[in-house]
Amino acid sequence: MRIRLLLVALAAACCCAAAQAAGEHERRLAAEVTVMAGDVRRLMAAEGGPLEREGLVKRLNGALSSLPMLLRRANGDPLPVVAMRASSARGDWRGLAAALATLKRQYPFDARALLPVSPTPEMLALGASIHRSTCAGCHDAAGADSLLPAKNLTVQLKSMPREEFAARLLLGVRGDRTTGLRNPFSDAELAALIALYSMAAGTR
Repeated sequence: MRIRLLLVALAAACCCAAAQAAGEHERRLAAEVTVMAGDVRRLMAAEGGPLEREGLVKRLNGALSSLPMLLRRANGDPLPVVAMRASSARGDWRGLAAALATLKRQYPFDARALLPVSPTPEMLALGASIHRSTCAGCHDAAGADSLLPAKNLTVQLKSMPREEFAARLLLGVRGDRTTGLRNPFSDAELAALIALYSMAAGTR
């Protein structure tokens, strides 16, 4: 009887872990699609200098390389990525934007856990501490025209929807293979950072 109960408990734990993993795959996919759509929007608006736009194209192509794997992990269909890559190769940003809009409807990014409605003083203090120790060194200096410039995060938040900004933070530092594969912060820490930047930007 005890062995049977143990087996049932183990099976339940495995199912729970699998469900959590699937949820995380869908979350990362939704965040990636949101960020890609934002990058395409910037290319269509001709934002930034020539080097920065080149960096956006390279980042999009890198994201398109990993998108089929993200779709498979989320039980999605990777086939549309073939046409998306062709659009990117042609510089057809409108076509790529339309394909990404379809994916965004299929995999909407839920940013609610990262966008606190009423941040507490403790949350703002945590955000300020993380910013000073981790973000300020790169992001408080004005970014020159480069492939992937580190921009002022408060200014960046004001330039895009808050959900997109949250997706960018969730995915972590971009363009550096030593840090871009996994975000080192918890949702609570990311929410504290976003609350800090929102307060500074006056966008709450």
